Amino acid sequence: MDHKTAQAILTYDTKLLTSLSARLCSAPDRAVRFAAAAAIASVLSSSEPSSFVQSQVAASLAEVVEETGIAAIEQVFSKSSSYNLQRAEGCCFGYARSGGLDSMIALLFQLTRILGANFSNRVLLNSSLWHLICRRLQTIPANVELSPPGLIDALSMILNVITSHGVGDGGAKDANSRASIICSSDLTLSFASMLKENFLHKISRWPGSLGGGGDTTSKLVSLIARILFLPFETAHPINDVPLSSEAQGSDLVKLQSQLLSGGVVHALVRSLLHVNRAAMERSIVLLSRLIMLPGGQFALQFVESGGLRPELISMMLDPTNRPGLVVDALIILSMLARLSRDYYPAIALAQPLPLLILLLRQHSDGAIRARVCNFVGNICRYSDYFYKALDETGLLDEVIKCAGDEDPNTRKFACFALGNAAFHSALLYPRLKLAIPLLIQCVQESIEKTRSNAAGALGNLVRNSSMLAKDLTEAG
Repeated sequence: MDHKTAQAILTYDTKLLTSLSARLCSAPDRAVRFAAAAAIASVLSSSEPSSFVQSQVAASLAEVVEETGIAAIEQVFSKSSSYNLQRAEGCCFGYARSGGLDSMIALLFQLTRILGANFSNRVLLNSSLWHLICRRLQTIPANVELSPPGLIDALSMILNVITSHGVGDGGAKDANSRASIICSSDLTLSFASMLKENFLHKISRWPGSLGGGGDTTSKLVSLIARILFLPFETAHPINDVPLSSEAQGSDLVKLQSQLLSGGVVHALVRSLLHVNRAAMERSIVLLSRLIMLPGGQFALQFVESGGLRPELISMMLDPTNRPGLVVDALIILSMLARLSRDYYPAIALAQPLPLLILLLRQHSDGAIRARVCNFVGNICRYSDYFYKALDETGLLDEVIKCAGDEDPNTRKFACFALGNAAFHSALLYPRLKLAIPLLIQCVQESIEKTRSNAAGALGNLVRNSSMLAKDLTEAG
């Protein structure tokens, strides 16, 4: 249905929606109920949310969004429906044209989209229908109640519900309340099953003409990543400092436990090479937040799952990616380097240094240059393991230039990196000689952290050898 027709129905012929609502709630024939749900969903899908549309929909579909309608939809969900539908529709080379619950899920998705929290929080979440839907999702890999498009609608509905829940001050309370919905509904278990390779392969092989294929696989992974990210949305990393346990509520901690035991990180990492860039970005931002959590378990799972494969790192650090994707990829690398020197060999095998040179030379985004410098500082945190590689690749020369960058954060992290590059041995002193004038300028900066980083770096230039003492004295 086109937008113009939908608007005409909502504006001039709301009786049609009211009539469809009545059939959905009370028609004795279940096929009529499915058809009514599909028709209502079609009208709503062509309408953009607005106060006018919300009022018209709320009035026309009052019976649906209240106890009677919810009970009618719940009755449908409590019984299997796909078999008869497939007999009526037929199939396409063994693939069902639609799932038995597609129309009902499509309707619920549109209601959460149009009516927002008024329906999601006050009606759906407080009904047994919500938990019935979530239980049905746990059996997704083994049943055909939802086609791929129906599954996408179901995930979109869940995203709307959790997004509209806990829209207060955006703090820990919101994060915990969102985590509570996911945990209490056992959604983590369902998502882990959907992310398994065999299920994603099944969706990718589903004919595109029936709503399957690679794009649908990417949508599925993207939606799951977006849903799981919501409880961690306010937990934005600052200077790569892991989030404290005290800052997390009990449900948020429980969610983390479920994600660990469910192997969600393993599944997300394995999916990265098989989804489009948009889905990759959604997955990487979630992974970066999980790796920021205390304990290091998610970081270990990321590495064990092949998250540092060279081909994957190359895709993540591609300069043509959106800046947000590159920044989150750099956060992951920095956190791994910060957490333990044990990750140094795996990071080295990922071969990120040449890619970082390109980012420093080609990227105009200061946040990316700052993150690159921060990463360099972290791979020099525990030892001189990377000193030779920094010299041979020329990355150190680029970091030295960053000490004079126009971006304040880039200068701050460049000083941090240069200080660590001089801390463990004198191997890089000949190269670091070029940094002395820039470090002296940074000592005079207004930002205290930049001043302290620069002063520390200058001190480290005489920590392991006196070869630069004369140069430092002459530079003043």
